Amino acid sequence: MTLVGAVGTIGVMRRAGIVLAVAVVLAALAVWTVSPWFGSTVRWTPDGLYYQARVLEIRGADHDAAIAEVFQGPLSERLRLADPEKVGDPAWVAYNERFYERRQAIPLAGAAVYPLAGDNSLLYVSLAGYVATILALFGLLLLRFRLVVAAAVALATIFLPALVFHSHYPLTDSWGLALLTTALAAAILALERSPRWLTLWIGALFVLSFTRDSALIAVLAAAWIAYRARTRVALALVGTGLAAVLPAVLLYPVSYRELLALAVNDSQPDPTASWPSVLGDYPGAVVELVRSNGGFVRDGAWYTAAYLIVGFLLLFLLARASHGGTATSLMQAAAVVSVVFVLAGPVFSAFRLELVGVPMAAFGLALGLERVVERVEASGKLRRLGGAGGDRSGSSPGTTARSTQAA
Repeated sequence: MTLVGAVGTIGVMRRAGIVLAVAVVLAALAVWTVSPWFGSTVRWTPDGLYYQARVLEIRGADHDAAIAEVFQGPLSERLRLADPEKVGDPAWVAYNERFYERRQAIPLAGAAVYPLAGDNSLLYVSLAGYVATILALFGLLLLRFRLVVAAAVALATIFLPALVFHSHYPLTDSWGLALLTTALAAAILALERSPRWLTLWIGALFVLSFTRDSALIAVLAAAWIAYRARTRVALALVGTGLAAVLPAVLLYPVSYRELLALAVNDSQPDPTASWPSVLGDYPGAVVELVRSNGGFVRDGAWYTAAYLIVGFLLLFLLARASHGGTATSLMQAAAVVSVVFVLAGPVFSAFRLELVGVPMAAFGLALGLERVVERVEASGKLRRLGGAGGDRSGSSPGTTARSTQAA
């Protein structure tokens, strides 16, 4: 090995060590942020109760017995008293179960750790997904941005209130976000470096399709890149992405008409609702979602709102010149699809459903922070050049700096 090669290898190893150290620090901060919920009493939601019933079923319980134990037992007592027309109604429970059948991945993980964690298993899986999300986002940003920028945005995401809040419930959102972020990173790697990363893309989307319904965000974003670039890798992303999510769709089909009818009818079943009646109620549901989110922000959720809105704006405003490229185009497309995804089921969720926009917003925030860092660096270089010129000519640094800028 030549001296130059040895120095290069040492440099790569040193950078890898620094990146690993930063990742460890970020993971530790993430764990510390959610540490109050380790060992705490689980706060169940209707979604979480369906996942818990599935955990019991995976562990060998009869389906009806598992549903009865969860929805008629002590775990759901608080919810039955608070909302007897939904969680307390066996007909409502039976009707809504179909919309959760596809989400098998997290209950499988919960069943695996159940012998150690008991009824807290889904909570711990969700908290682990929060930490995985931070690391996946850090990795995604490192593909495009310098270390300090990626670390700063990942640090800001650690304290994102909506992400922290919803991760301490026994839900699938944290892992859905981690897997979506991983899929987007794999797409960038496949497009810009090597088709071998298609393996990660396929794996992430396959698991995501059995976790949340957001896999199509990544697939449709890849379809936009394929439309624009028409390269073999881009087309392969679309084909393999569709193949990865297809098994879940075929095994557990869901009527979007019935799902949308629930969304526009205050989560009350309306299986006979026709498309004209559902679409007639849809605009009002969207207006109510916007109004509710606005009130939520006024009540204090400004940080999450600013993170998402500013991130999205920067993603589209700064994607020019050196800030453009395949990665940015992919994230822009994903941002557009994520908005459609949220509006496809207009239900107020305290920014839980809107979390799908976090990877794209983070990318936009990193674009903005990178622009700031570049300007600071350029300003520092000008000052150094001005100082050197002043020493040589006897003129003041400010005069030389202005001359340099004029030139």
